[in-house]
Amino acid sequence: MLTGALVLSGTMALADGEDQTVVDPAAPATPADGTDQMVVAAPDQGTDESGTTDQHGSPSTGTGFRYGGMPAGPATLVTLPEDPAYPVPEPPENDALPTQVDEDTSYQDQVSCDPEDRPGVTAFAMLLSEHYGRTAWSGARACIDYMSQHHDGRALDWSLNAFDPQDRRIGDAAVTWLTENDGEMMRRFGIEYVIWNGLIYMKDDNAWRHYVGASPHTDHVHLSFTWDGAMMRTSWWTGVAVTEPDLGPCATTSAQYAAIHTFPRFEACSDTAIGTPSTEFGRVRPGEAGPGVSMLQTVLGIEPSGVLDEATRTALIDWQTEHDLPATGVADAVTYAAAQGIELGEVPESALAVLPEDWQVSEFTPYRRTTLTQGAEGKAVVVVQEALGAEPDGVFGPKTAEALAAFEETVPVLAEQAERRGDEPAAVTPLTWLFLERAVHPTMALRDIELAEGSRDMAGDPDGELAAAATLEGRTDSPYAGGAVTLLQELVDVEADGIFGPLTAEAVAELQEAAGLEPTGVVDGPTWAAVEEVAIETERLAGAPGLEAQRERERREAEKREAQEQERREAQEKEREEQERREAEHEAAVANADR
Repeated sequence: MLTGALVLSGTMALADGEDQTVVDPAAPATPADGTDQMVVAAPDQGTDESGTTDQHGSPSTGTGFRYGGMPAGPATLVTLPEDPAYPVPEPPENDALPTQVDEDTSYQDQVSCDPEDRPGVTAFAMLLSEHYGRTAWSGARACIDYMSQHHDGRALDWSLNAFDPQDRRIGDAAVTWLTENDGEMMRRFGIEYVIWNGLIYMKDDNAWRHYVGASPHTDHVHLSFTWDGAMMRTSWWTGVAVTEPDLGPCATTSAQYAAIHTFPRFEACSDTAIGTPSTEFGRVRPGEAGPGVSMLQTVLGIEPSGVLDEATRTALIDWQTEHDLPATGVADAVTYAAAQGIELGEVPESALAVLPEDWQVSEFTPYRRTTLTQGAEGKAVVVVQEALGAEPDGVFGPKTAEALAAFEETVPVLAEQAERRGDEPAAVTPLTWLFLERAVHPTMALRDIELAEGSRDMAGDPDGELAAAATLEGRTDSPYAGGAVTLLQELVDVEADGIFGPLTAEAVAELQEAAGLEPTGVVDGPTWAAVEEVAIETERLAGAPGLEAQRERERREAEKREAQEQERREAQEKEREEQERREAEHEAAVANADR
């Protein structure tokens, strides 16, 4: 099974002041059959879906939003006996998993409003759909004044009926696979908690508990993801365990959503409190309408409709970023004030979106949230074509669709995504962009990992000496590198023993010097990029699916340039000879005239 990054062989909230419908955050959105199955709950019910009341629905979150349920006393997952007539598939397998299991953060609340499915959520949904044959699921939902990872694209509802014996067996088997061995697979996918059939399992608790809330979750399995899981940074997809978790966005105040989170944050939040100015406009979230939106659209140079649609949201995020405001994508008090020229105090840096380093950015970065369908034209299409090896003419035509289909067949979750399209036109989705980026740049998901002499994988410490030393030192973090050392050694062609010793450091330093980097022997983001380039050139990494086609185009273009240069040289030589002939004739004519 392809694991993603590395293949070494080849009722939306109404306007302010109006009544609002509050929805159980773990109840499914409209399922595939079109039946609305949302479960409505009272706004003040419970504390949260996950149950840690000291972290959620309190001032510490900066939101004040509440969930619709909470865990209660200990429980046991009671599964139905197997039925030989209706066997349940064995769990999915992945032979590329490292020994180490991913490090994890504490529970990560929803503090931003960004209702777009994250790639890790979509990929996991496709994996379950293909493997168990139950294809109905829902993810992101419009933001309302209610706490739910559905609102920042980090939650999945997989439709199953607990009162149908076969659905029950499938659900039981799937959640058992995820939660056994102290939730190992939950951590390998970056899943925070699972709710199913009246029970909840939280990764921080490692135990089943009764779930008390508006929905017993008998018509779906609910799964909420960490930021690493949502962004597909975990070991199931990369082959390397997370050793430094993404901490997510920093909460601000109850009146202000956090900035949209795209690139990982590894430093703890500092003071993010922002003074909330008083304005005449109320907060408007994506998809909602309000008079203040028309004012913002005028500032943004967009036809004022009063609706915060997707085009307005995209332009608003850019404007907020340019003006050093939290890029929330929400028309909030801070944004209104800035747009009206009201002076604001200094905005804390940690309240802003994380800006990427150069090595975290690729040609795919501007399009990660874009969906292209067959017939599209433009620069984004060229990026896809170059990655796939199609002729880069900027037109998403049949040949590009054919190349895309061939690539999708090599990635099971993309193959499932394509199958679900049926007869609809070919499409490049956010999930497709991510897999394309990681095919072209196989180390992209690992470039945040820093390695130096002394780094070691679990495989390089068979006696557990590092773990023992860490325990004596009172450390709670893992001393291991998640399998990254072994991978590095394979890419720089030294013995892959999982121990970053002098020979590995020497190989890294030589590669750095050849790439024009300071030869420190320490692996950082730019070094990973240089390692990747050499590994692709030496075929230790497969590289882009269209690499050979791209190389062939470059060869043809080089031959064409050489032929043009040869023609130019021949023309110059011919012109020189013609000039010499004319000069000789002139000199002869002058000599004859003198006689």
